[in-house]
Amino acid sequence: MNRLMRFSPFPSSRPSPLGRRLRLGGAALIAAAVFVIDTFTPLSSAVAVLYVLVLLLVGEELPGRRLWVVTLACAAMATISFAFAHGEDVELAPTLRLLVSLAALGVAAFLTGRNLAAREILQAQARLLDVTSDAIFIRDAQGRITFWNRGAERLYGWDRREALGQDAHRLLETALPAPPGEIAAHVARDGAWQGEVTQRRKDGAVLTVLSEWILERDAETGAHALLESNTDISDLRRADEALRRSEARYRTIFNTLAVSIWEHDFRPVKAALDDLRAQGVTDLAEHLARNPEVARQIKARVGITDVNATALKMMGVADKAGFFQRLDELLPETDDSFAQFLIAFDAGAPRFETETTVRSRTGELIPVMVALNFPPDAQGLDRVQASIVDLTEQRRMQERLDRARSELEHALRAATLGVLSASIAHEVNQPLAAISNAAGAAQRWLDRETPDLDEAKEAVADVVHAAAHAAEVVRGIRGLIAQTPADRAALPVDGLLAASAGFVRREIAEHGVELILDPQAPDTLVQGDRVVLQQALVNLMLNGVQAMAAVPAEARRLHVRSRREGDEAVIEIADTGPGFPPEEVDRAFEAFFTTKPGGMGLGLAICRSAVAAHDGRIAVLPPAPGRIGARIEIRLPAS
Repeated sequence: MNRLMRFSPFPSSRPSPLGRRLRLGGAALIAAAVFVIDTFTPLSSAVAVLYVLVLLLVGEELPGRRLWVVTLACAAMATISFAFAHGEDVELAPTLRLLVSLAALGVAAFLTGRNLAAREILQAQARLLDVTSDAIFIRDAQGRITFWNRGAERLYGWDRREALGQDAHRLLETALPAPPGEIAAHVARDGAWQGEVTQRRKDGAVLTVLSEWILERDAETGAHALLESNTDISDLRRADEALRRSEARYRTIFNTLAVSIWEHDFRPVKAALDDLRAQGVTDLAEHLARNPEVARQIKARVGITDVNATALKMMGVADKAGFFQRLDELLPETDDSFAQFLIAFDAGAPRFETETTVRSRTGELIPVMVALNFPPDAQGLDRVQASIVDLTEQRRMQERLDRARSELEHALRAATLGVLSASIAHEVNQPLAAISNAAGAAQRWLDRETPDLDEAKEAVADVVHAAAHAAEVVRGIRGLIAQTPADRAALPVDGLLAASAGFVRREIAEHGVELILDPQAPDTLVQGDRVVLQQALVNLMLNGVQAMAAVPAEARRLHVRSRREGDEAVIEIADTGPGFPPEEVDRAFEAFFTTKPGGMGLGLAICRSAVAAHDGRIAVLPPAPGRIGARIEIRLPAS
């Protein structure tokens, strides 16, 4: 960039057509006047020198060859005037004056042409400054703007006419990063300065710009000015600030997250796997199984680059400087999760999760869950974050939960005795009473004068059958409490219904309940424990009987039905009591939930457990159309 460009304001526009015609006309008049005066007046001075004015007037309008044509025309006119005035009487003084005039014309034409070329270069450079996107302006020694390009107009909002002559720093409200005197001394010493400044647009918006100042001194006049080039970096600075805040948030999250996080450098892993591929290894899993030392060698090359505070606490390390440097330092020798990681990494899996064990600084083995995402296209392998969850407390809680569940199951089994005490007493008393009656009958048949041995044998058979049933009831109760595996057999559904109904006949009779037994599955069998299923049915029947205590005697009916639907045996027990309130239906089978005063809330829960143990389902259904009361349905797989 030359000196003229640095200091001269560029012409904003070319002369108008009228001005061009006036210039050319004025030049023609001057040329004619000089010709007439030089030809027809006795002046002895070098009038022809005035042709220089013609060249000055037409120089900008007729550049290049046309300027030299005008110069030759003026020279010819001066020569014609000399010949006309002096004829053949040529004297030395007039001849010298003619030569001086011609020389002046030549020098003027040369200088005008050179000045025009310089102006054309200047204008081309000015056009280049106008098309650049940067804001460029020139300010003189007093800080006034002498040039203002289109980039400055776009950036700041002031057009050229508004900006020229204004104090640049006052117009733009420039805020410098250092005292003005210090920057001025820097420019005077080095001839240039660069830095970030804030300026204000015409609309009041504040900009951050990268400003470059260049000092230029005119060797002839000693004047100096500054060319200032400004690039808007507001968006860049906002992006940098947003990135800085984002990084600060990330670092805060990284260091305060309750999950342990550490970063790995997995570039050695990729290099090692690439080497294995180059050596002809195609099945990595098989290769690692045959050569387990390969996984250990690769593991020793994986560096740990960063960890958060949670990881330091979990591993028993005071600060990051004392943390493990390599992955093999914290993974036990028996660890096989790293081989799984290598296989997943080599297969291009996007994510890897596993459970493993790490060794803390104190040597404690800590069960952990590891989860990490692989970066796409192997970019960013030098900083891959892994989330590490300490499973120690979870394992302890699971162990406590398992113990509590086992104890609760045992307690529930034991509590069954309390819920079923009445039915158990009845079940045991029923065969005992049958045994007593049958034994008494046998004794009476034998005490006759002529003993009836056939009747006595039949009574004794009844004693044996009742004793066997009592033994099964006792065995079932003992198995329930001792948690021994149940004996399963193919059981007829209708037989279960009839046997269970027989156990509650006395309670039905005592409560004045009409039992409606409707077996409709004569050939349907279910696999199960007869005592457990019978007891569940007895529970449901007794619940129905007890629920109708407040119902008038003539309205107390207990419906017990069975049927087969597809591959399922269906048993339905319905009463005419108050039923379940709609809001309590979903909780009917919850343990310890009861609507009966003094109830334990385990009866229906145990029934559900008994049915579920036989792969069945139990549910509360709405009453049949036109009916009231509770309606419970059991579905069991039919064999």
